[in-house]
Amino acid sequence: MFLLGIVYGATACTREENPYFQTSLILELPGQIPTRAADPDEVRISDYNLLIYNAFGDLEEKVYVPARALQLQDGHIEYSTALLREVPYTVLAAVNLGYELPCLSMDQAREYRHHLAYPDEYSRGLPMAACLEETVLGERVELPLERLMARIDLQVDYSALPDDVKWLVREVTVGNCPSSVTPFAPSTAEDRFTRGFRKEGRELAPLNERKPLSFYLLEDHSGKAFLEIKTEYHSPKWHSAPGAYLSYRVELGAVTRNTCYGITVTPAEVPSGSAAKRLSNKVFSVRKIP
Repeated sequence: MFLLGIVYGATACTREENPYFQTSLILELPGQIPTRAADPDEVRISDYNLLIYNAFGDLEEKVYVPARALQLQDGHIEYSTALLREVPYTVLAAVNLGYELPCLSMDQAREYRHHLAYPDEYSRGLPMAACLEETVLGERVELPLERLMARIDLQVDYSALPDDVKWLVREVTVGNCPSSVTPFAPSTAEDRFTRGFRKEGRELAPLNERKPLSFYLLEDHSGKAFLEIKTEYHSPKWHSAPGAYLSYRVELGAVTRNTCYGITVTPAEVPSGSAAKRLSNKVFSVRKIP
């Protein structure tokens, strides 16, 4: 009887499968769009945050890796963790914020705003984010990062001006430049810099040499952002006053994250009119290429 009991017990017991498995979350960098300007490294990573939510929307794991502890593997970030099998998760990732995100509910994360201290605050890299929604994860999961900023490539086409006319760009500013963004949801500006991203002086040499120049701003679906271009004008008959630049505005419309917009401005002479009219009513042809 004792021997039979042992045999019966060995037959009836089954090995319980571990409900957890190991997965690797891969933060994939976006491709870099070539630029001639000495602007930010568009694929640099200095730190990252991960927020992992379970099927009930509860924050199950929160990760922050600062610059001092960051290690890239073949040019990307890889983070390993143990998660439940066959259960959907939502994963939110943010890169180059420069600080650790607080504990956020999923709704709070969607509404969370990342603020810039100044328009070109990207010395640690452009802020980026990735969202993976309610997905059953495998052993290796890729999360493509998107830059939270858009890039405006501005170029001037001088072909419509006579050879004896000089139209020199002296300052370009992003007007109504947003100062914050929602990393995990489409963003519309709620607050703006008094004076946005700006280039002046020698920084504008490429424009005056018929080359493109890049400007950056956070995503903004309000359609209120614009480029303000200040120029000097000189011709055999007319000149702009010293230090008194002519100002022109190029409306940008809705600006989407991780998008490059090519804008070509073509100044042209107005054939008749007073000096004031001649200097203030230049004709612009603007081509915008998302």
